[in-house]
Amino acid sequence: MIIDVDPGIDDAMAIFYAVRRPGIKLEALTTTFGNTDIATATVNALRVLELLGRPDIPVARGVARSFIHPYVGRADHVHGTNAIGDIELPEPTIRPTSEHASDLIIRMAKENPGTITLCPVGPVTNAALALVKAPEIAKLLRKIVVMGSTIFHPGIQGPVAPMVDANFANDPEAAHIVLRSGADITLVGMDVTMTTLLTPKMIDEVAREGDEAAKTLMRMTEFYVNAYKSMHPGIAGCGLHDPLAVAVAEDPSLARTERMFVDVELHGELTRGQTIADRRVTAVPLHNAEVCMDIDRARFEANFLAAIKGR
Repeated sequence: MIIDVDPGIDDAMAIFYAVRRPGIKLEALTTTFGNTDIATATVNALRVLELLGRPDIPVARGVARSFIHPYVGRADHVHGTNAIGDIELPEPTIRPTSEHASDLIIRMAKENPGTITLCPVGPVTNAALALVKAPEIAKLLRKIVVMGSTIFHPGIQGPVAPMVDANFANDPEAAHIVLRSGADITLVGMDVTMTTLLTPKMIDEVAREGDEAAKTLMRMTEFYVNAYKSMHPGIAGCGLHDPLAVAVAEDPSLARTERMFVDVELHGELTRGQTIADRRVTAVPLHNAEVCMDIDRARFEANFLAAIKGR
């Protein structure tokens, strides 16, 4: 698996999950803008790997902005000014590779046909760039599992468009390219990620039973939980967006999916970045993605807690 990240607190949780699940071989991290700028995202990815004792996993720095618009940071209130909950981690001793993220994706897809799962959990610009540079990798990747989209759940707070998730909102053109690429795509969107929450009870359990790295991760999540409380009054915790996408990439049986033809609106004043799903029944079924509609929450949460604790 290659995970494309913009760390980001839930990205840090996703990296923990991938590293500590025995069924996942994490080949590389690629980094992108999104929750923070590309420089901070890349340093945070390196910091998290060192926290986990896995400096051997390569990190490739990717794009700093969307295809159309320059980066504008809008997530400090969700992830903190350093994007990891304002928890200070040591400066990493490891460095990113010299290879651009998109080129790493292309190379690994070509070197390992049919075996690499790409899991973008931030804006999908690196994936889109790779597919533009080398369209043939759409059929060489085993699949692309994207943390992005919302069909029914209300969108994130902030954008004018009321039905957009953060990742597609950050680069709608990139999402359009990926969805139209012909790759085997699964969307793990807000319809399911907002039903899988990290609760204060779960945080306390990990803080009691987890190793030192897990305890540090839980300190990061306190900022995230408080942000969710302010954005969603009455919510029981914070969304496990990125870890859920990684979990579904590893084990598709965790999700109930519906095959749809989906695309992303690029122009609407109230809909730019919105996932548009064509669910009509036709004589010749049209679809380009499996869209997660429900999750085996109990099984996912048990797997998540076991992995994060590191015991």
